[in-house]
Amino acid sequence: MFAGRLNHLALTIMTPHKLLIVTDIDACFMDENYRYEDAMEAVQALQRKGYPLVFNSSKTLAELQDLTRELNLDTPIIAENGGIIAVPKNSELAELCQSSTEKTWQEMGSYWISNTALSRSAILKVAHELRSEHQFAFQGFADWAVSDVMTHTGLSEEKATLAKDRHVSEPILWQDTQERWQDFYELMQKHQIRALHGGRFIHLMSCCDKSDGLKAARSLYQKFDPKTDWTTMALGDSPNDLSMLEHADIAIIVPHPEGPRIPLQSSHMTYACYPASKGWNLAVLDRLQQF
Repeated sequence: MFAGRLNHLALTIMTPHKLLIVTDIDACFMDENYRYEDAMEAVQALQRKGYPLVFNSSKTLAELQDLTRELNLDTPIIAENGGIIAVPKNSELAELCQSSTEKTWQEMGSYWISNTALSRSAILKVAHELRSEHQFAFQGFADWAVSDVMTHTGLSEEKATLAKDRHVSEPILWQDTQERWQDFYELMQKHQIRALHGGRFIHLMSCCDKSDGLKAARSLYQKFDPKTDWTTMALGDSPNDLSMLEHADIAIIVPHPEGPRIPLQSSHMTYACYPASKGWNLAVLDRLQQF
C-alpha cells in the first residue's frame, strides 16, 4: 500500500500542469475604448510560461486576426460566438487539423477553419422574412452601412468594416416590445436559430455557442500534448459568455462599472476585482501564482 501511494505521488509530481486561458474581449480583455494596455502584464506572463491565450468572441475572424497579430499569438481563434474556429497554419496545432480524418477542417487563407454553423445568409433570409411578414422592429449589421456600424459600436472605419465581415451570425438591436421579442424568438427557433445576448447586441446564430469554442480549444491542446494536465480558465462579462464560463475549470466574471451582468452560479465562478482590462489582468496574474 505504501509503495502504491509513492507511485501515485511520483505520477502526480511528474504530470505537468498548464493553464489554458479562453477569454472574451469587449468589456473584458479590452476596456470601453477598445484598449488593452492594462492587460499586458498578464499577457506577457502567460507568454513567458508558455500558457496559451485563446480569444473567444462575438467578433469576426477578420477583427480577431488584427488583434492576434498585434499580440504575436499563434493560438486558435474562436469567432462569432463559437461559430468559427480558426487555427493558424503556423501554429503548433496545425498538423492536427491537416491530418484530421474527420474532415471538419478546411483551408482558408492562412488558417485551418472548422465551421459547422448555419450560414449568415440563411439566418438573414429567415429573420428578414419574419420582419417583413410580422412588422417586427429591429435592425442589424446587414441593414447598416459602415458609418452606421461606427455609430453603434464606436469602432473606427477600418474596424467597423472588419466587423461587417460576418459568416455565421448577425448582431441586431431589438427595437420592439419584449412581448413581440418572444414571438420573434419562438419563430426563429422553429428554424433552429437561437439568440445570444451580448454586451451591446443580440446575436442571431445557430445552435453553437462559446462553450463549443472552449471545448474545441481544450480538445486540440489535449491531443497535441496528452501528457499535460490542462486546466481551462475562462473570462467573460456578458450573458453570451455564460456557457463558456460554465464549462471551464476556473471561471472569472469580469464586472462592468455598474456591477456584474452575470450572477455567480457555482463554486468554480468568481468575480474579478475591477472591470475590463484591469480586472482581467489581476485575475489572470492571481491564478498564475498557483501554476
